[in-house]
Amino acid sequence: MPVITVNYKDLEKLSGMDRKTVIDNISMIGAEVERVEEESVDLEFFPNRPDLYSVEGVSRAIKAFMGREPGLKRYDVAEGSVKISVSEDVLKVRPVLGCAVVRGLKFDSDSIKAIMDLQEDLHWALGRDRKKVSIGVHDMKRIQPPFTYGTEKPSYAFVPLDHTEKMTMTEILEKHAKGVRYAHLVKDMKEYPIIKDAKGDVLSFPPIINGTLTSVTESTTDIFIDVTGTAKEVYMALNIVAAALAERGGKPETVTITYPDGSVRKTPDLTPVSRTVTMKEIKDLSGISTITPDEVVKALRKMGHDVSYRTGSRDAGIKGAVSDDVVFDVLIPAYRPDIMHNADIIEDVAIGYGYAAIAPCLPETYTVGKSHRQSRTRIMCCETMTGLGYSQVMPFTLTCDRIHFENMQRPKTNDVTYVLHPI
Repeated sequence: MPVITVNYKDLEKLSGMDRKTVIDNISMIGAEVERVEEESVDLEFFPNRPDLYSVEGVSRAIKAFMGREPGLKRYDVAEGSVKISVSEDVLKVRPVLGCAVVRGLKFDSDSIKAIMDLQEDLHWALGRDRKKVSIGVHDMKRIQPPFTYGTEKPSYAFVPLDHTEKMTMTEILEKHAKGVRYAHLVKDMKEYPIIKDAKGDVLSFPPIINGTLTSVTESTTDIFIDVTGTAKEVYMALNIVAAALAERGGKPETVTITYPDGSVRKTPDLTPVSRTVTMKEIKDLSGISTITPDEVVKALRKMGHDVSYRTGSRDAGIKGAVSDDVVFDVLIPAYRPDIMHNADIIEDVAIGYGYAAIAPCLPETYTVGKSHRQSRTRIMCCETMTGLGYSQVMPFTLTCDRIHFENMQRPKTNDVTYVLHPI
């Protein structure tokens, strides 16, 4: 699981709380304190919450949970003037693009490190080590829009990040540390993805390396974010980064992306996602039979959602109503990729309500489990064969469709890989 390093000074400034308060309560939102240092703390989070992989995300979450700023955190995204055009050739190799401009930022060494660390953590969590998603952050004052996202031949040269001399794209893949590490992602491409500005200066060679021209420094105030990839996770990664920078006081703006067929998309889109969940679902899945609608609302607001509820088709202005007929309309932040089903909302209800507040109860029936007779026989045979010097191997390639379908009483499907001669 990802471990992030949070600077105390940054944490206290963004959250408005002292470090002890945050550390004492951080476990309530699913974090584990790995190590406490003099100037920082290492926190481990579950892979399903990449929105917490930064000091900005941690601060936002703990402020909501502690009741300082409960409910959905809304970020105003202004209509921007920056445009980027996508060429036909790049759609064949790395087709998904999301961009944003964030203005009015103030960086220091800690905040620069924080945003770079967030990039790398998102590359791992959402991007499958840059295969599905890669992120670039650029100083706007050094580049001139409109931008283009296209491809160049391997012989094309520019100055990559952390270098002072031009290198061809082939040389970058062979000699630059990042190029060597991620060369496998572009090995089958005849031409490589590249983002340039109106003057032809290189912003990025995704998913490998940025150009050195656009490095973010402590004097940077406005930045351009590009996120490229092969899947829709590109847009979620963009939302997470844009929201994190907005937490620092930045003002996000949309970027207009124009595709070869003339279609247009504006990103980022921080519009919250709406879902409905019933009181019956919440009680059945969580086991909290005594929870009231007002307690559900409070719990979800502690987890950063906005919530309203109604009874049947009519608004429920009934404070403390307990009917299972209550329906909750939940607005989910655009930077929460983990909310994919009502079960995820109900999990947030349980976290916000507090697992410690859920009264334990004994099962209604008493049973004692034991191994099946067939399992005991199999174990005895395995131990006997091992004792005779044999080695046991149980990889998936040795199983057959009869075990997976007929024995499991499941219909046979064609969306799996079959072994020609299973043992």
